[in-house]
Amino acid sequence: MMTLIDFEPAHFPVLRSWLSSERELVQWGGPDLTFPVSDEQLEQMRAEASGTPPKRLCWMAVDADQALAGHIQLAMDWRHGVARIGRVIIAPDHRGKGLAGPLLQAVLERAFSYPEIERVELNVYTWNTPAMRTYAKVGFVPEGVRRSSVQVGDERWDTAIMGLLRAEWEAI
Repeated sequence: MMTLIDFEPAHFPVLRSWLSSERELVQWGGPDLTFPVSDEQLEQMRAEASGTPPKRLCWMAVDADQALAGHIQLAMDWRHGVARIGRVIIAPDHRGKGLAGPLLQAVLERAFSYPEIERVELNVYTWNTPAMRTYAKVGFVPEGVRRSSVQVGDERWDTAIMGLLRAEWEAI
């Protein structure tokens, strides 16, 4: 089981310790962040949660032993009823324990608890096949690929788009 708690400044050093390279940072946070991720960048994410309605929701995840085990965010598009999952990471010492599925279930419950939200979507780099399998297991449907969409060092990465509609979530 994974429980979501609000992402606080006290969590910044922990999260930062999980991101030891530019590649890991871009995999987690996308190409607009700079390595090493700064308190200012993390605080900006939190600031987006303070509006009414919030533009972003950010959580740390704790496991059954109350250890920090992950992080996840939702970017909210209230006008169109879309929540976008992003910045998903399982703590290095918690990987391989089957926690990603429960983390996604917890955030999907949060997303669909808002009656305005009809769709949850995400982007994932196509080389990250374990993540793509996990997303499919919880109900996400592949919808397309943005080819050569991100450059990290000398590499170009393709980005897969996956989505889950409220009716599909309710049928699971």
